[in-house]
Amino acid sequence: MDPIEKSPLRALFWKDEILQILYWMDGEGFGKEVMASQVIALLNSNSANLLFHLQKLVDDKVLTSQSGTITESALISLSGDSKKEAGKRFAEAFQGYQKAGHGECGPDCEFCYGKDGVKLENCVHNCGSAPVTMPQH
Repeated sequence: MDPIEKSPLRALFWKDEILQILYWMDGEGFGKEVMASQVIALLNSNSANLLFHLQKLVDDKVLTSQSGTITESALISLSGDSKKEAGKRFAEAFQGYQKAGHGECGPDCEFCYGKDGVKLENCVHNCGSAPVTMPQH
């Protein structure tokens, strides 16, 4: 039998992962309500462990499920209160990946532009081929 991680620390970890997955799935258009098996397929753990944590989150009213009992075919969704929390966790987890790439910095990038909107010669994002000045408004 596969182990179920019941410690409070692991419960926090799985809550974080599950909230982020559900928030991402909703944002990508998979639906506000998805089957538990779809969530399980995206997380690196055994089914029994994830079903345990999904059930705990339903019991704690973090997630909703019409059936109340979580099986792989149960439809689950973020509760009204947890959607904001899920969005915050998702944004924090992917904060470093949501910035512009090298050469794509805008005039608000403190590492590439001075307070006067002029491109710095020692830009840390290596976007030296970008225009040297920004148009003044």
